[in-house]
Amino acid sequence: MIEIKNIRFSYDREIVKDVSFSVQKGKVLGIVGKSGGGKSSLLKIIGGYLTADSGEVHFKGKKLKRPVEILVPGYKEISLVHQDFGLDLYHTVRENIKEKVLHLPLKFQNQLIQEMMDLLDLWTIEKQNAIDLSGGEQQRLSLARALVSETELILLDEPFVHLDTPMRRKVIHYLESLKEIRGTSFIIVTHNGEEVLSLCDEVIYLKNGQIKRKGVPERFYDSPKSIEEAEFFGPINSVWIEGKRKLFRPNQFCLNHDANQSLELTFQKARKSGAYWSNYFKTGRGEDVLLFTFEPFKTDIKIYV
Repeated sequence: MIEIKNIRFSYDREIVKDVSFSVQKGKVLGIVGKSGGGKSSLLKIIGGYLTADSGEVHFKGKKLKRPVEILVPGYKEISLVHQDFGLDLYHTVRENIKEKVLHLPLKFQNQLIQEMMDLLDLWTIEKQNAIDLSGGEQQRLSLARALVSETELILLDEPFVHLDTPMRRKVIHYLESLKEIRGTSFIIVTHNGEEVLSLCDEVIYLKNGQIKRKGVPERFYDSPKSIEEAEFFGPINSVWIEGKRKLFRPNQFCLNHDANQSLELTFQKARKSGAYWSNYFKTGRGEDVLLFTFEPFKTDIKIYV
């Protein structure tokens, strides 16, 4: 559906460095990396709000015009939810959403507006101007505007950062529905890889404007290439065993002897973490180790990793 070819972009330094990838119809791509690593700039280039120094964006086989070549920034086929929200600040919540569906018959306008108001819990602020909303409320409104547009590709820049846990789950479930029912494609930029593991079909790890790794989410979680990469996708243990650095997730261990490397651990504490227990230990070198179990540990143990 969309293909990014050799994108480069710079301010006083090079922000995006020769980035290329593609996203097919009905797929979700997550782009993960540190703040300031070029993620948001790349998304604005794809959305038609920032002009790249070089490279091309192709949508459904057609090369898109550069933002400097079009009268109004942005592409009608692509919606972008960015961190400054892009709202009409002196219009009400309802008016902000309605602006995106004015091309539809009135009956369908009202149906879609109501769907968004329900999904993102906007009824209590329906008549407030966008400028008077909190950060979380503005983010929910920005999401509503993007989703109600029913574009084929939606770009989301840190879309969950201001949402509480129940709302985040609700929105993720809705995005999954759009993907399955409408074939909507998404590119989600975040510095929190845990949020996108279950949602994405593919993940890109971006570091200093360059793609360092691309693959399915499971590989990023189960087989990280470095501790820096690993930390974006959940807790990671980093210990020395037999003179080598070993990385393993809190669930990647066993208690029965096998051919794996062993590790003696001194028990510190156990804490309930929802459906499982978080068990904290130290190695003989003083390294911290976290293990997930369904029943808590209470003593020193020996594990195999």
